[in-house]
Amino acid sequence: MRLVIFDVDGTIVDSAAHIVDTAQHIFRENGLPVPSDPDIRSGIGLNLYIIMQQLMDKEDHELALKLEQDYRDHFNHKIENGLIDEMLYEGAEAVISTLGSQEQTFLGIATGKRLKGVERLFDTYKFGHHFHTLQTPDNNPSKPNPGMVLTAMSETGVDASKTVMIGDTSYDMEMAKAAGAHAIGVNWGYHDHSTLRASGADVVLDHYHQLIDAIDELTE
Repeated sequence: MRLVIFDVDGTIVDSAAHIVDTAQHIFRENGLPVPSDPDIRSGIGLNLYIIMQQLMDKEDHELALKLEQDYRDHFNHKIENGLIDEMLYEGAEAVISTLGSQEQTFLGIATGKRLKGVERLFDTYKFGHHFHTLQTPDNNPSKPNPGMVLTAMSETGVDASKTVMIGDTSYDMEMAKAAGAHAIGVNWGYHDHSTLRASGADVVLDHYHQLIDAIDELTE
C-alpha cells in the first residue's frame, strides 16, 4: 500500500483571492497597516494564528488572536452569503478520482484549512469519499511540523518510503521531509519552483496530468 497526501489551498483549489481579500479587510477594520498580496500569499498553508502574527508589524498575542477570530467571522459571513467560490485547479478532480479508485492507494489531506473548510469542499465537489485520513489544524500542530504526515501514516499503516506529500508551499515540502516522506511540489500554487526545490521537493510539476507518473516513480 501507498499513501498520497494532498494539501488543499493552492494545490487542489485556488483560494488565494478570498484569503487575501479577507485578511486585508480585517486589518483595515482594525486600523492596522494593510498587508500586501504577496505577504499574505506567502503564508498560506500555515496555521491562521501564525499567519496573523507574521503579517502584524509588532508582537501582540491578544491582537493576533482577535485578528484570527475576525478573519474566521468575516470568511464565514462570505460563505453564508454565497460569496466564496473555491475553484478546482484543472485536472485535480480527475487525478483524485483515478488515485481514489486504486486498491493500493490511500488518499489523505494535510492542510492549514480547518476541518469545517475541508468538509465544505467535499460537499461542493463530492470527492470526499476517496480520502482515508484528514489532518487539519483542529488536531495537529501547524506546518512545517511533521505531525500531520506522521498521523496520516499512523492511521493508514503506511511507511514513510511509500508516502508522498503533494503541496504548493515550502511548508508542505519541509513537513514531508521532516516525516521522512517523499515530497512533490506543484508550480500552480503560491510558492515558486525555486522555493519548492530549496525546501526539499523531490520533483516540481507544472501540470496535474504529470502527477500520477511522478507518484508512481517515487513510490515504486
